[in-house]
Amino acid sequence: MKPHPLVLLHHAGGSAAYFEPLVKALPPEIQPLAADLPGRGRRWRETSVTTIDEAVDSLTDTISSIDGPFSVFGHSLGAYVGLALAARLEETGAPRHCTTLFASANSGPRGAALPFEGSPLSTTDEEIFEITTKSGGGLSQQILDHPQLRRRTADLLRADFSISQSFLSKQRRTVTEADIVVCYGTDDMFTADQIDQWRLNTTGSTEARAFPGGHFYIEQNIPELVETIASCLYARAT
Repeated sequence: MKPHPLVLLHHAGGSAAYFEPLVKALPPEIQPLAADLPGRGRRWRETSVTTIDEAVDSLTDTISSIDGPFSVFGHSLGAYVGLALAARLEETGAPRHCTTLFASANSGPRGAALPFEGSPLSTTDEEIFEITTKSGGGLSQQILDHPQLRRRTADLLRADFSISQSFLSKQRRTVTEADIVVCYGTDDMFTADQIDQWRLNTTGSTEARAFPGGHFYIEQNIPELVETIASCLYARAT
């Protein structure tokens, strides 16, 4: 059987490298493609994108080698980018299409609220770090103590929160035909109602899978998450 592509989309301030433990644990019948948005990871020399349309444009090029059905695992910001990507491909009638969106560690868009007012692009470094903390994320002391890393991380976070703001202001009612599997940490900030609201963004099925932990529950639940992904994709394939 041909391996099923799984596109992995990172959180705000993150990169494809975050998914390395998950990628290594996936079975051979799942073909991972961990994508970097411009400005980070393997694409660090590129100018960061700041809108949802720019992010989807970039990812459409990244997944150009996929010529059929695939799935998306989007973590935090990546969940919204994944939804926008799936809907864009459906609108254009592209031969490649998303069959399952694993929406990880984020509220359903209809009930989501950003922890800031105005444009994140105009915030100070201290303000964007505070926004990150309020959103369930965190920064290592190593980054905070290193002037160059601190400045670069702040710039990436401003760009990523701008993407979230762009998505929620223009596309929070986006609907995809893909099934949605909501994965979340039981200690994260999202309410049961916010998790349930993902059903409003698909004409397909929705289900929720809870894992011990907070916003970055993935790190402590690799085997369980792999089992969830594989079982969901296998069920839909058969």
